[in-house]
Amino acid sequence: MKILFGHPGGAPHSHNAALAHFEAGRLEAFCVPWMPTPNELALVNKLPGLGNWSARLQRRSFPPLLDAPKIEGRLSEWIRMAKRVAFGDRISSEALAYEANDWLMNTMARECRRPSVTAVHSYEDCSLYQFQAAKKMGKACIYDMPIGYYPAWEQTQERLAVEFGDWLPEGGLSSRRYVRPAQKKAEMELADLVLGPCSFVAQTISNFVDKPFALAPYGVNADFWTPSHEEDHQHRPFRFISVGHISVRKGTPVLLEAWKQACLDDAELLLVGPWELAKSIRANLPSNVRHIAPCSALDLRNYYRSSDVFVFPSFFEGFGLVLLEAMACGLPILATERTAAPDFVTADTGLIVPAGDHDAWAEALRSVVENRERWISMRDAARKVAIENDWKHYRRALSAGIDRFLS
Repeated sequence: MKILFGHPGGAPHSHNAALAHFEAGRLEAFCVPWMPTPNELALVNKLPGLGNWSARLQRRSFPPLLDAPKIEGRLSEWIRMAKRVAFGDRISSEALAYEANDWLMNTMARECRRPSVTAVHSYEDCSLYQFQAAKKMGKACIYDMPIGYYPAWEQTQERLAVEFGDWLPEGGLSSRRYVRPAQKKAEMELADLVLGPCSFVAQTISNFVDKPFALAPYGVNADFWTPSHEEDHQHRPFRFISVGHISVRKGTPVLLEAWKQACLDDAELLLVGPWELAKSIRANLPSNVRHIAPCSALDLRNYYRSSDVFVFPSFFEGFGLVLLEAMACGLPILATERTAAPDFVTADTGLIVPAGDHDAWAEALRSVVENRERWISMRDAARKVAIENDWKHYRRALSAGIDRFLS
């Protein structure tokens, strides 16, 4: 069996999915716009004006796949990069992302005609053409869902827009100009097997369609995300940290209202990520709440290391890689049932708090501070869970799910 696999940009889960197929000897090719080699990265670093792209391009490189068969579209990707450099904020990053999606679909639709290909494996928003071509040839379609099913999100978004209208940024909800709901539906209908990273994603799918589903939980690089060896929690306020988009979907309004309700004078909260709420909210944050703009992985690791508990009040997720990053850095977790947290967080490593329940979140925050020594003692257990859920674990789960489907 040979699998043609593709992703429009390259991300940790896609790199490891490709590696899982490569390790199993069934990777026909990894279709990706560009996976820079070490030599190419070195050249980019020398080019004037591209220094700030170094970290972004570094994330696209994945040495374990250097010898894997690949199909790349360097020219089209370089053109998209040139547009980003030349036009900056004047060009929609979402529009460019959909250009990459279209390149991938066209490429995989062409390449899946190879006689050796028996299945195609790709992701939401970039699977339609190759699934259509594969179906005509009797080849299997493996559909990867990194987040909950879109119809479920539409229902959730409509409710949140009403409930938290005063929190939305100027102009309201983000534009749906580039969203393709009909394509998402067609992709799901064509899928023979759906892969997803957590039980919540499976639930959102089963509420709308009946499809074979395989659970493949995402992982973490526990060699990079590590705790600090310095015990500094006694020399500063007890610190909570939340990482990701500061938005309604991520539950930030609930967290901030619960924070005020809990009256935590001897604690502080860090919100790390892009601000996607009304500017007036940021201008009036409590004195013990601080917003930090998106930062490098090294800086983020330092923020984790200088904190005590990770909070994730999200209303709708796929997995939430930040959960395992934080746990790998030794942080116990407060998170909702609409994330991956219920799949691996136990009483020894954190607490599941109902999404949207202000009172429950206020009580949870208050209880953590009142029992801070117990929560600090959870650090080793949190780290152990993260180590057990590394990317090797993801690759094994993905391969096992596909093997069960094909057997």
